[in-house]
Amino acid sequence: MKRASLLVLLLAAIAVAQDAPAPIESGPAAQSPIPALNVYASAGPDAGLEFDVAARIGSGPGAVLFVHELTRNVAPLVRGLDLLGDSHAPLGLTTAVVTIAADRSEAERRVEASSRSLRLARPICVSVDGAEGPGAWALNRRATLTLVTMNQGKVVRSVAFTDTGRQDLGRLRELVDEVTGPLPATPGELRAAVLARLPQDEATLRARAAQLALELHWRGKRVAEEVDDRARRDGEGMRDAPMRERPAAAAPRKGKAPDDEALRELLRAAIQRDADAARLDAVFAKIRARAGESAELKAQAVAMLELMVSLDYGNDDGKARAKEQLAAWQTGR
Repeated sequence: MKRASLLVLLLAAIAVAQDAPAPIESGPAAQSPIPALNVYASAGPDAGLEFDVAARIGSGPGAVLFVHELTRNVAPLVRGLDLLGDSHAPLGLTTAVVTIAADRSEAERRVEASSRSLRLARPICVSVDGAEGPGAWALNRRATLTLVTMNQGKVVRSVAFTDTGRQDLGRLRELVDEVTGPLPATPGELRAAVLARLPQDEATLRARAAQLALELHWRGKRVAEEVDDRARRDGEGMRDAPMRERPAAAAPRKGKAPDDEALRELLRAAIQRDADAARLDAVFAKIRARAGESAELKAQAVAMLELMVSLDYGNDDGKARAKEQLAAWQTGR
């Protein structure tokens, strides 16, 4: 009887395995040369231009996200890759988000609105190859998104996303880190990494500098527009709003910036809004190590973290770690 039950369970497990859908494959094979990818930009620093994304990436690290279906669910990864394009730019990363559509005119209208809504530094581009997209990229229409990472002129990895959302942001960061290496924890280490990765070819270096300048100009323009819009809305609201009592004065600022240059660099690293858990682990470990070198350095570290908390600097995880570290030092831990 026992043997028969085991046989039934085994057969059931085999049936379930056979019924499980095979993972969707989309994108070119690893180690294959990066195919040409011609796109049109309807907004942003490249507005009105048709260009080859693959040529722009060249031999450096890159990540291209293909949007097969522009829906609300894809917004976190589209925005996430755009932010990684900012944070990892010093490591030479070039990113692009490309939508695939049959109606190019309609697609241009939609991506311009979506890019503005998501506040993208690099607005979504439109593939010029129609509904099927560029054939050499072997894209699967059943995928909601296809991410292709690359380095040294070759594909590193192609990943298809189907039921996607915020839960995939960690995976996205891992895939980008795979081609760039992890982001250094301090500004000094980051500077060294930037110098080591600068293109040696003058023409390539000039082209990259020009592109970064255009992206900075576009970002500054967008920020100025948002500030003007907010000021106008606030002004309209003030005309109709009743007079209110002046709010109570803010609490006095605590702490101060450290004199020690190493601690100053660590403070700048700790308050970065895009710092993830791994990066903050490294930063706070270095803060503890530096503070342990002398009573004077510990006093500067305490004042530094008090300033960080008092001014509400950094993301939620960073501020929580600063409070925990202050509490630990106060209790002698």
